[in-house]
Amino acid sequence: MLQAITTIRALYMLENPSKQSTTAPASSTEEGFGLMISVISMQLINSTPDQSQTHIEHALALLGRGGSKDRCYVFEFSPDHLSMSNTYEWTNDGIQAHKPELQNIPAETMPYFFERMCHDGQILVDDAKLLPEEAGGFRDELLRENIRSMMAVGMYMEGKLVGFVGCDLVNRQTQWLERDIRHMRLVADMIANTIARHKTEEQLRATEAQLLEANAKLAQLARQDSLTGLVNRRGLDECLEHELRRAIRAQHPLTLLMVDVDFFKRLNDEHGHLHGDEVLKAVGQILQRHFKRTGEYVARFGGDEFMVVCPQSELDELTTQAKKVLARVRLLEQQLGSSVTVSIGVHSAIPKPQTSTDDLMREVDVAVYFAKQCGRNRIEVNPKAQGNLATS
Repeated sequence: MLQAITTIRALYMLENPSKQSTTAPASSTEEGFGLMISVISMQLINSTPDQSQTHIEHALALLGRGGSKDRCYVFEFSPDHLSMSNTYEWTNDGIQAHKPELQNIPAETMPYFFERMCHDGQILVDDAKLLPEEAGGFRDELLRENIRSMMAVGMYMEGKLVGFVGCDLVNRQTQWLERDIRHMRLVADMIANTIARHKTEEQLRATEAQLLEANAKLAQLARQDSLTGLVNRRGLDECLEHELRRAIRAQHPLTLLMVDVDFFKRLNDEHGHLHGDEVLKAVGQILQRHFKRTGEYVARFGGDEFMVVCPQSELDELTTQAKKVLARVRLLEQQLGSSVTVSIGVHSAIPKPQTSTDDLMREVDVAVYFAKQCGRNRIEVNPKAQGNLATS
């Protein structure tokens, strides 16, 4: 509790320097900086990536406390050190901000600055007007912004220079002391550590999102038939179990259609397995086009069999769609060069609580068996359709 009160008091005194005693001893400057470091450290350590903008800019504001600086900022280098951007900025009252216009600044426009920063890790300018001619674009930029004195110290992550923290004096100039450099470097280290931590956390979030996406794709692939792209037997079992439970709770009809490619073995024997694969893919596409309403599933049930699950559908309407499928499959001869037909069995019922998915499978299998026995290339509806399933 005492530590919290001390921290709050320190924050108040730092943000309200006029409240500090005018009779403070000379050591109060270092003491005040120590308090500032404590406050900045507490805020940055507890900050999240979403709060980084607010907390880092507040740290810069504390760095410029009491009007000791006119502008404090953070620049980050591109990974190849060929450009830099102003990512965080604080300005004192009446001082113009330049962050929006200082984005993606090419290194070639300020070779003097980039070379000095990369070599020395810091740049001190007591009087911008006294910079040598070789300072070129760097000197021109300081004068354009009416900067009289400036200082920048490098930010390092794992020993690599990634940017810098700097400050400007606009209304006056100064001769920077070793103490000023030390103070700036401590703040730069804390901000660099915060940025590094936030980037790591963002990368972790991105990795987690990628893993979730990859897992979702794997789950989808585990339920998908590799040849036709339809739901496979595993996915069908899950879907059918779900729809059966729903139909029992709501007491609405659940309809299944089993579609069997006629004489499929003969097709493979006469035209080859690749041709057989093309037939299966084509039939699957036709079924998908005709049964695509919300809740309807088309699955590859076995080698040459497909299953369509249709919850809350009218039997007459589904029979009409099945007739369209028959007609469309017959037209595949023009596309594939061989005669293709299918037999379709239909079963529809309002299931009882004790009904199982196996019960449904058996009933629709009976229907497709009738279709084959009656000559194939036709639709047969199970006589129990629209009745109640019995499990006895």
